[in-house]
Amino acid sequence: MLNFNELSYQGHVNHEGAYKTYVPGTRLRDWIQCFWQLDVPAGLYAYRSIPDNSVDCIFDLSHPLEAFVIAPFVSPNIFELTGPVSYWGVRFRVLGHRRLMKLPLGEWSTASDVNAVDLLPMEVFHSLSELCSQPLSFEVRCRRLETALSKYLREPDLDPRLLQYLHYCQKTCASNVDLSDRQCAEFGLSSRQLRRLTQLHLGVSPRAFVRVMRFQNMIHAMHQEGAGIRTQWADFYYDQAHLYREFKALAGVTPSALMNSSVLYNTESA
Repeated sequence: MLNFNELSYQGHVNHEGAYKTYVPGTRLRDWIQCFWQLDVPAGLYAYRSIPDNSVDCIFDLSHPLEAFVIAPFVSPNIFELTGPVSYWGVRFRVLGHRRLMKLPLGEWSTASDVNAVDLLPMEVFHSLSELCSQPLSFEVRCRRLETALSKYLREPDLDPRLLQYLHYCQKTCASNVDLSDRQCAEFGLSSRQLRRLTQLHLGVSPRAFVRVMRFQNMIHAMHQEGAGIRTQWADFYYDQAHLYREFKALAGVTPSALMNSSVLYNTESA
């Protein structure tokens, strides 16, 4: 499996201890980026989620049978939340969800989120929902769910032409990606066939996938250098104006606002 989501970033939460992550062991790490939990305090809140080409399976710990799956998206999503409430989730790597879900992304409902019971094998859904219903600490729940999921590993049947495209994106870091028919011929298909494949298996167009990957790579570079927008933006964008346009479109805020503001915020005091 390709580890595209090694760089995935969703922003930070200012409320101490409100957002936790757990990286699974080596057996699951090639298809699951992390388990996470968001604890929303009492009150009216919003959570800004930004594109990362991931699939997330999310359980409300108070109502674990009401789980849902979020497909990849290409603009910021604002979720309105009424606390106190806690959500636990699995964030898959690119194509990692296929280890559990047979139905390709392009055949899901057109809704932005889909009931998990409609996508997960029934025994997997019941195993996860049962563990999410138990009063466990975050790390204990993650370890037990890690053990439970390990029993359901299956090797997905992935189109080798799509994998060649993904290897190409990974090699170029999504910068200066060529999607012409000539380049697509090296993957063994035409540009039109590539569009159909990515829409079916990645849930977005080839250009949208590359755009989000480049955006996430830029955020990672900003973190690595600790320099905010002073980073090497020229490795990813034509100029700073291009950088700002992309961040406004994909994150809804400027680069500095994304790095410095909380993605979970109280709407009553906004």
